[in-house]
Amino acid sequence: MHNLLLGDLRHHCRGLWGIKIKDKKPSGLGGVKNAKPHTPEEQQKWLDSIVSLLKNGWKDKRRLVKIRRDYLLAVAELNGAIPPTAGSNQITKEKCADALLIWWTEAKEKVIKLPPVFQEPTSEFHLVKGPHDLAKFRILDDATITELRQDIVRTVLPSWLERPPRNFGSTSHGKLKADHWRTICTISMVVTLVRLWGSSTASTRENALLENFVHLVSAVELATKRSVNQERIDKFDDHMSKYLAGIQDLYHWHHLVPNHHISLHLKEFLELFGPVHAWWAYPFERFNGLLQGLNTNNKSDTMATTFMRYFYIGGNLRWLMATTDWPDTPPFHAMASAFKNAFRNAVRGTRVADFHPDGIGWQKTPRSPFQYSAKDAVTLSREVYKTLVERIQKIPGHSHFASLFAELSNKGPRLSTEVQFIDSVDCEGVKFARKGGHGRNSFIVFSTPDDPSRDFPRAGRIRDIFLHVRTIGDKDVTEPFFVVQEYQSLESKHIPFDPYRRFPDLQTRLFYNQFEDSVRILTLSDIHAHFAAFFYEPSDIERECVVVRSLDRVRSLFSSSLLLNSHFPTELMYCQVLCIQKCE
Repeated sequence: MHNLLLGDLRHHCRGLWGIKIKDKKPSGLGGVKNAKPHTPEEQQKWLDSIVSLLKNGWKDKRRLVKIRRDYLLAVAELNGAIPPTAGSNQITKEKCADALLIWWTEAKEKVIKLPPVFQEPTSEFHLVKGPHDLAKFRILDDATITELRQDIVRTVLPSWLERPPRNFGSTSHGKLKADHWRTICTISMVVTLVRLWGSSTASTRENALLENFVHLVSAVELATKRSVNQERIDKFDDHMSKYLAGIQDLYHWHHLVPNHHISLHLKEFLELFGPVHAWWAYPFERFNGLLQGLNTNNKSDTMATTFMRYFYIGGNLRWLMATTDWPDTPPFHAMASAFKNAFRNAVRGTRVADFHPDGIGWQKTPRSPFQYSAKDAVTLSREVYKTLVERIQKIPGHSHFASLFAELSNKGPRLSTEVQFIDSVDCEGVKFARKGGHGRNSFIVFSTPDDPSRDFPRAGRIRDIFLHVRTIGDKDVTEPFFVVQEYQSLESKHIPFDPYRRFPDLQTRLFYNQFEDSVRILTLSDIHAHFAAFFYEPSDIERECVVVRSLDRVRSLFSSSLLLNSHFPTELMYCQVLCIQKCE
């Protein structure tokens, strides 16, 4: 997916918006290195100067040449003094002035047409080619970059997501990886630009810029989902087509590049081969990195077979560890944990949520990874316990369980009020934690078993996590539960002022920064994903809100029901859950 992450997202930021190359001399449009942006009034002043100097003829050529080259080119092109395609760096200011003076001398009608000025400051003047034409390399001005950097610092991201550099837009942060571009464009810029350019006070130009960028982000998000269907593929293709059409409308000076052409063919690949995770380039890059880190004896004739042999040895070892019913004893637990920790490092950054590493979690024999400590058990409050009972009863096959305080006539097995509180639950590098030391991992989007059809999940913060034990047959089942404080949804009168709702494929909404009165008890299967959180007070709402940017590519890790045919809640198809015990 380098075509989308580096070829499209990075190219949009650098090639169209000029990030990291603002101070370089633009090519093809007559810009001036380090030129000071001119206000609309200053633009008009320079254009009027050209008119007065031209009317004085050749005697004022020296003064005409002192005018900035981009203004001379624009006037010369508009009046036909030079061909429209001739505005390149080969034409000097003197040649441009000569062309204008020759045209004026030979013109039968002594009328000088002037191009319209831009409604915003620009360091590079050119002919306006459309209703939303933009000055090259002045898209993200200093004020917008400053807002973006501040929002990067203030946005709360889960620990598995690498934070972008806080000085984004400066060459000092060095080369950015594909992960960084993905996070910046699909999270940070979504939070900032929709807030700024999607508000009621934004200009028509800013709205056009935003809509074009959102088409790109939506296309990338749809293409990198873990599951695809024809509707999703068609939406991706529609977003990409509209994005490229928008480039030609907004950035007339920019030519489409090969990556844009390739992006239009990704629909065929998605239809033929399914989700991109099965055929993107990351695994090959990982293997290249592994090969480069291996020690060799420089025997090139046997190196390939050695690599291949150890590749198969590693594959067989993973299969052995994943399928063997190891004894349930501390030494084997330690061995399995060491193996898991050694191989989980192969997945880093945002790809933690895109990759299912082979590992212990694929055991066929159910085994609880939780270590419940009775000595650390505490009694739940009646309110939380009541909610816990209601949630367990909604698990398939568990409706017969009863509260400890139920009527004696209820013969169902009683659920204990004792639980052990823990700090976090770790699922193959994706950690869910309570508010506190790991608060950044406590922001989640979720649903409940009795939820009606919702176009956007609920949002909340994990207040507590506890282990609860119940008996099924002759087995004690230990399962984690999450006490979640749910954010309040916007009232109907404020929904029109949520700028993020305009773009449903961004999976972003505003919620009030206020919790519902009652808490919810969730299982791991109720959780969709983490969300990126950003807090601010919209001027039209006048209440502090939280931007919920869903990171739902994690969802596939938890899509399997916790309760399979064995009625054992810790048999997971995709992950092994480890509990980090709370340190007293």
